[in-house]
Amino acid sequence: MSKRQIRAIFFDIDGTLRDFETKRIPESTKEALRKAREAGILLFIATGRHKLEIEEENLLEDMEFDGYVTLNGQYCYCGDNVVYDDPIDGAEVAAMLTLIGKDPFPCLFMEDDRMYINMVDDVVEKAQAGIGTRIPPVMDVRRASEHPIYQIVPYIGRAREEEIRRAVPGCEIIRWHDEYAVDVIPRGGSKCIGIEKMAAHFGLSLEETAAVGDGANDVSMVEMAGLGFAMGNGKAAVKAVADYITDSIETDGLLKAVFYILENNHQEE
Repeated sequence: MSKRQIRAIFFDIDGTLRDFETKRIPESTKEALRKAREAGILLFIATGRHKLEIEEENLLEDMEFDGYVTLNGQYCYCGDNVVYDDPIDGAEVAAMLTLIGKDPFPCLFMEDDRMYINMVDDVVEKAQAGIGTRIPPVMDVRRASEHPIYQIVPYIGRAREEEIRRAVPGCEIIRWHDEYAVDVIPRGGSKCIGIEKMAAHFGLSLEETAAVGDGANDVSMVEMAGLGFAMGNGKAAVKAVADYITDSIETDGLLKAVFYILENNHQEE
């Protein structure tokens, strides 16, 4: 594997920075980010989460990052500056609204500054409990037809996944919960696109970036980055494309990944 100076690291949140079991960020992870920052490396988030979840629920425990790639790359920002956004086509949103109108199931709609769901059942409760965040507010989701929607989350099992694919052929379907939920974003959208836009905004090449993740929605960014890292607790698919597989989040995997990057940079000086 060729080496290169890494000037920026993009981190997934759940299962990478934040432990699924404790719903906390390990102290070793916080130490890792401090050391990277001290070395002059820019730090970014790359997540499927909405900014409201990050901010209102303090998922990052007051740690600061240079920018945020959210909603699987569909809404990217630094402070109050929107670097890139790409909403779902209105016809696809309308198709989803029609689908849940005919045969209702829980479906979460995400705008830039709000998120809302049509109904809550035990599937929603289990899925949200699994990631340790609150139940989204129940609202009249018909407002989604009048506002840009960046991500839709149908709470469905695998049996209904193909039904979603047929209803919104212009969208990507990414399963983030093995049993209960998927993310719906525009076709061609991904964390990769958001990372490319964010890197360009900061004058970085992709060769100067590292990405660390554990889930199915992290595969493309781990494969694309100059250095790609899979957490030891990650899915097989993300491990298959990683340059380096670190240990699990419970055994200081993130800290070890950052040490690897710092050592790599030192060798390249």
